[in-house]
Amino acid sequence: MANLIGSIVDGAYTKTEASKAASGTGNTTSTSMSASKANSGYDQDMFLQLLVAEMQYQDPLEPTDNSNYVAQLASFTTIEAIQAVQADMQTIQANSLVGKFVLINADDGQVSGKVDYVTTDDDGNLLVSVGEKTYKYDLIDSVIDETYYNAALVSGTFMDTVAGLPALEELNLSDEKKIVEARELYNAMDSYTKGFVNGETMDKLVALEKRLAALKAEDSSTDNDSEESGE
Repeated sequence: MANLIGSIVDGAYTKTEASKAASGTGNTTSTSMSASKANSGYDQDMFLQLLVAEMQYQDPLEPTDNSNYVAQLASFTTIEAIQAVQADMQTIQANSLVGKFVLINADDGQVSGKVDYVTTDDDGNLLVSVGEKTYKYDLIDSVIDETYYNAALVSGTFMDTVAGLPALEELNLSDEKKIVEARELYNAMDSYTKGFVNGETMDKLVALEKRLAALKAEDSSTDNDSEESGE
């Protein structure tokens, strides 16, 4: 481990000339506590090294009061304890999501589904399992009520089904089964789920049903005419 040779000025560590020469560079290196934490995993060992450097290179004519060192150590201990509590809270929150439906902003788009379990990777990051895949806990966008999720899923299936039906001018009698199945799917929904269906979808289904009825009437009329002409 490299020795820290320098001084602490306004909460930042700065190399001395001797330290610069030893490292082979003339650039001044100033690393604040917050930057050290973000870039190199600031921890208790680093804090103690900085504290020792501060004590070693303090101005002998105006030495720092020992109470200041104690206050710094107490502050660091408090921050460390808060971070530990925050990590524990995040773990508790993640575990509470098991069995609930979530919306995740994944790299390949949004993913929704039920959380099967919570685990951690080799770096200690929390992961949630959804649909036999694991995602970082931080990627969760929202938690979805189960009733809402099911209603959105069923209504979405219905709207996709209607969207897949032929256009009105292309409809023929062979499409009757698809239209009947779409209507049965809608009738099976409760009122809450039906509220998720947009008006355009229903307008298309009703128009197709009317057109189908007209085609069946025309076909029946043609059959009757054929029978009469046959007589």
